[in-house]
Amino acid sequence: MIASGVLVPLVTPIDATGAVSSTDVRSLTDFLRPHADALVPALSTGEGGLLNGQQWSAMVAATVEHSGGLPVYAGALSSTTAGVIEKAERAADLGAAAVVATTPYGIAVTQQQMAQHYAEVCAASPIPVIVYDELEQSGNSLELSTLLDICQLPGVVAVKDSQGDLQHWTALVQARPDVAMWLGREELIGHAVGADGVLLAVCNLIPELCQRWWRGKEPALAERIGEVCLGHSLFDPEWFIHVKTALRAAGRIAHDEPVSQMRTT
Repeated sequence: MIASGVLVPLVTPIDATGAVSSTDVRSLTDFLRPHADALVPALSTGEGGLLNGQQWSAMVAATVEHSGGLPVYAGALSSTTAGVIEKAERAADLGAAAVVATTPYGIAVTQQQMAQHYAEVCAASPIPVIVYDELEQSGNSLELSTLLDICQLPGVVAVKDSQGDLQHWTALVQARPDVAMWLGREELIGHAVGADGVLLAVCNLIPELCQRWWRGKEPALAERIGEVCLGHSLFDPEWFIHVKTALRAAGRIAHDEPVSQMRTT
């Protein structure tokens, strides 16, 4: 069964040598575990598209090791179908319960090619597949009709909607595909009715508040979460760096170097 509730896309703490800090991963997961329903390493907040193979494997393995029994869904950000399949197979070996996969990268990728991509990923993946419905990572986006067709593929168990388009999210909720639907953008937190869960970067910082809001959907708590997002510049294109900075300032991790500034060869 796929998780519902508060899912956390973890940052990837990298030390000065470029290695994933397992100590930081343990510290962060210890902080999150009482209030989280699942952990998601190596997604966009975890700079998953910038991690080399060793870093990616180390981050997924450390998350599984320190998960305390929470399900771990590994991000599989790759520009190609073959790259996603390779990460799905590796994630299964490392103990992840599912893989979160983007479309292939590029503005010229057609809707038919996106659908074929997920069909091939589902056929090859030894673990369930979560559709990462976004624009910024891949440079393209799934049309609703394509997404609904993909949701019918054997092996697809959830959608993380990160397009940030209220009309698209509302249409998805109304269509009610037979998969879990996770809201993936803080800007739409006031429109989470119909969601089966939220997968938000801000959950790294205030998991207890996010869990309280999830259980009651109180507008005042949603407003407070929005204030935290603004206070930490989480609507900025480099939100993942700001999350790391805030976590280090709070003593949750000791390393906040961006992966983009490290050698990843």
